[in-house]
Amino acid sequence: MMRGNTHAFAVKHIPGPAFNTVRGINDQDLDYLDEILHFYREHAISFRIEVTPQNSSESLFLRLSEKGFYQSGFHASFFRIADNIESFSNPSSIVVRPLQKDEFDLFAAIYVEAFGLPSSIQDGIKQNNQVLFDVPGWEFYLALRHNVPIGIGVMYVEGELATLAAAATLPDYRNLGVQHALLHKRIEKAIEKGAKYITSEAAFGSVSHRNMERIGLKLAYTKAFWTKR
Repeated sequence: MMRGNTHAFAVKHIPGPAFNTVRGINDQDLDYLDEILHFYREHAISFRIEVTPQNSSESLFLRLSEKGFYQSGFHASFFRIADNIESFSNPSSIVVRPLQKDEFDLFAAIYVEAFGLPSSIQDGIKQNNQVLFDVPGWEFYLALRHNVPIGIGVMYVEGELATLAAAATLPDYRNLGVQHALLHKRIEKAIEKGAKYITSEAAFGSVSHRNMERIGLKLAYTKAFWTKR
């Protein structure tokens, strides 16, 4: 739903705040807050509210606190100019290739295990990504080591902007350069498709944060997560 400049997202079959988020809220949209909260209660969905520095204000924070929310964390947003990416030598054992349309069971299995999510939502992850396969702009990638699937990456390109979306590596294969390879492949493809700017997000100070900085993405800003007590 959309009210003013605020968007409230709800994803069917995937409970929890990672996909069910309120974005764009500012103090001018506070009159819509009760309606937005009712929307999530009505659907019995856990969610979080994301507040960017541009939209932050004392009145907004006070209202969220009054409604039982607390700031539960920070998330970092990154960007870089899509100029020629420096040459990068993948470990010979790691290959990144496009995901095939019949591989979304595999995609969802890696996603769920890598993020430590309950297996009960695996089918929802599959369905919500599979429908995007034929939508212009969406790209899905699979990382393999010795022909064993170990990681996934997603990208969306529209006009001059490319967004590096979800990416994950199975726990037993971390610290092998898999995410660096996935980042490099997606940036390379974004440049081929004519993108001039690259954006992405990661938990502030995380391994993903450091990987993005190593490949040339710069921290643009951090946004705050607000969660219901």
